Amino acid sequence: MKKYSLKNKGGFSIMEIMVAFIILSISFIGLMQSFPFGLSMNKDAENETVSSYLAQEKIEELVSLGYGGVNTGSIEEKHRLSDDPSNFLYNFQRQTNVSYVDENLNNSVSDLGIKKIIITVFYPNAISKEEKSYNITTLISER
Repeated sequence: MKKYSLKNKGGFSIMEIMVAFIILSISFIGLMQSFPFGLSMNKDAENETVSSYLAQEKIEELVSLGYGGVNTGSIEEKHRLSDDPSNFLYNFQRQTNVSYVDENLNNSVSDLGIKKIIITVFYPNAISKEEKSYNITTLISER
């Protein structure tokens, strides 16, 4: 028959438990701080995607007008896409410029049958709050 003694029982001391708890707490706090950063990264990616759609939308609108229907110069000065602060487009701004280009795609003052459309959409960076921009450029020609 075995006798059990309280002196020989193996277990964790209060100090070991506290050290383990502190290590887990620090790990948990570090992990929790990474979630807001991840959400900001997602928001920034969302803003860039929306910017690309807004630029493409304007390209499609201008291309549908045909070569003769697109004037050269500044089609849109930089402006907000919504005046309503509750609208998700409030933080987006767009600028559109059209110019003549030559056969080497250099800007030209005369109409040689090719126009370059440059659309820039501005939006706030979700992390740094600085303004970022998304550019898209396309060419249209006379048929």
